Amino acid sequence: MSRDSGFERVRREVASNLVPVTPLRSPWKTALVALPLVVATLSLVLVYFGLRSDAEAIGPWPLWGPATLMILAAYGALVMALAQRSPETTVSWVWWTALPVAVVGLQLGGAYWTYLQSQPPLAGGQSEAMCFWRVSLLGLPSVLIVLWLLSRGFPLRPKVAALTAGTAGGVLAEGIYRLHCGLSHPSHIVTWHTGAVLVMGLLGLLTGLWWERRRLDAWPERAQG
Repeated sequence: MSRDSGFERVRREVASNLVPVTPLRSPWKTALVALPLVVATLSLVLVYFGLRSDAEAIGPWPLWGPATLMILAAYGALVMALAQRSPETTVSWVWWTALPVAVVGLQLGGAYWTYLQSQPPLAGGQSEAMCFWRVSLLGLPSVLIVLWLLSRGFPLRPKVAALTAGTAGGVLAEGIYRLHCGLSHPSHIVTWHTGAVLVMGLLGLLTGLWWERRRLDAWPERAQG
């Protein structure tokens, strides 16, 4: 096959798929999807689970301050994830490498602040492992919605975008669920809360790897077609 005929074949293939599309909104605007997610998750936690039993003793700032910072961190992670949707808005590897470290540091720092103001938990409380499952379940809808938004574009690095999306969903859920959890000591937070955030990030990464593999497998089929 000559070079000209090969180019002509590619041109015909591209031309056959040209259809009008809706321009993608900027990442920071699309990331505002976090607002309804925050409202829904916060309503569920406060209505179904309730505030932690020592909320009044802790005070508003140690209780709501760390949660607010985690929600803002989740929004920032969403912006970074959605910036991967198109090639021209991709984010430097420095940012998405530093993101998990910054988020975990913020999470642990906020939890320790609350811990300094909290009272020893009452005996006979719920299983600590329950926090892991609840944070994971609360974060799953956010992860799925962001992955769907990413699929509306063409991420060059699906695994990076999906990893960041998973981390964002976990951070959002953990930041809100900590309003209910009455345990703030580091051993609990690192094991069950941070663990849930990291698992959500891993879930996103695995989804991104599958997505990337599926795209690579589809290219030879298109070339042969």
